[in-house]
Amino acid sequence: MSQADLVAIVAFLGLVLLGLFIMAVQSALRQRPTGRVQARLGTVTESTRSPLREEALQDLSRAEREARRRQRRQSMGWLGRYLERVETVSGRRGVVLLVGGTIALFVLAVPLAWLVLPLPGPARLAIGLAVPALGATIIYRRLNGRYQRAFLDQLPDILDMIIRASQAGVPVTQSIRNVGEEFTWPAGPEFRRIGDSLYLGNDMTVVFDAAEERIRLPDFSFLTVCLLLQRETGGSLSETLSNLATVVRARRDLRLKTKAMTAEGRLTGLIIAMIPPFILIMLQFTNAAYISV
Repeated sequence: MSQADLVAIVAFLGLVLLGLFIMAVQSALRQRPTGRVQARLGTVTESTRSPLREEALQDLSRAEREARRRQRRQSMGWLGRYLERVETVSGRRGVVLLVGGTIALFVLAVPLAWLVLPLPGPARLAIGLAVPALGATIIYRRLNGRYQRAFLDQLPDILDMIIRASQAGVPVTQSIRNVGEEFTWPAGPEFRRIGDSLYLGNDMTVVFDAAEERIRLPDFSFLTVCLLLQRETGGSLSETLSNLATVVRARRDLRLKTKAMTAEGRLTGLIIAMIPPFILIMLQFTNAAYISV
């Protein structure tokens, strides 16, 4: 064995011993109380960092998708605004119901009007086209009424949640996002969209103006005015929203009372309005010559 080989072996053994010594020192340091605390904190940080990061990435991706979808709707003009409104009041199922109901009425009304009604051709075609349009209008109004009632039922609880968050020191934008996560349709998705738009850094005035265009409720407009004024002038947000919640509840109670007091008259009017078409249809099948003129 040459002298060079001997030096190499000694150097290798020295490096191994040095590595073992460093490992022993590190192990001893980790066994100290401060070392154990630091190791535990590092483990907890690593375990919580990934879910928080994934959640933030999901929120950002959802907000970007919503922004692209809003841009596509704006590029479509009045048709995009109409589709946006229909999706808001009814969701995707409502859009399918509206389109499917209109097509079904068109398929049924045009042949029946052409075969049954003793009218000229253009009049039959006009009636066959008017029936689907009237049916689509009725379906949309019913969906809109259901949406407004459900939204107004949730709005006082939403205001209470924002008030509690404001009293706890939570920012308004975060409170809006929390409302979107806690509440279901119809208010939950709308507040989630508002929160995502604010999360991307859009101006609050622009975001709430777009939300008002979709929702079209005076009570929500009151909330928008309160939030924008509080941002510009300051003041106690919790007190303002508390007064607004009282007003919204009073308006809801008044609407329900009015609806209960006018139920008999509305039902009578509906029955009277249905009698003439019913009589005409029955006479058409029983004595068509009587109404042929």
